[in-house]
Amino acid sequence: MARRKKIIWNCGDVFAVPLKNGKYAIGQTLIQNMKNTVGIALYDETVDSTDNIDLESVCKIENLISLIDVTIEQLTYGVWKILGSKKINIPESDFPNAKFRKTKWVGSKMYDAALSEDFLNAYYALQPWDDWFNPNFLDELLVDKSKKPVNLILIKS
Repeated sequence: MARRKKIIWNCGDVFAVPLKNGKYAIGQTLIQNMKNTVGIALYDETVDSTDNIDLESVCKIENLISLIDVTIEQLTYGVWKILGSKKINIPESDFPNAKFRKTKWVGSKMYDAALSEDFLNAYYALQPWDDWFNPNFLDELLVDKSKKPVNLILIKS
């Protein structure tokens, strides 16, 4: 079995997360606090194709839905395609786990990158939102409860 080629990515890179409906959700890398994790911003923005994306039209602050730290494998192995790079428009004080910098990240939360894919697929009603031990778990990943969509698939309610 051939080894996958590692992708070089940087903070500020805009990336596309494949969704279950064939579209792509948009995210941006913010900061790499630890070797195997990266702080990311996820946006309520989708594209049909990863070709010829106008970077000025994505990562709009009004479309921000989540700020989380995730493992880096989806970026490093090209599952999340890098579309280009642009200036980060989120203050560092709002970055995921920023309040734990002084304690060398003790108390911070990190998630497997695949969880953010589940979050996005649930956000776009492509899979259940509340299919977790804690049915409100994905609510905790939103930047604000007002960002929770109304057309969710709910199976426990």
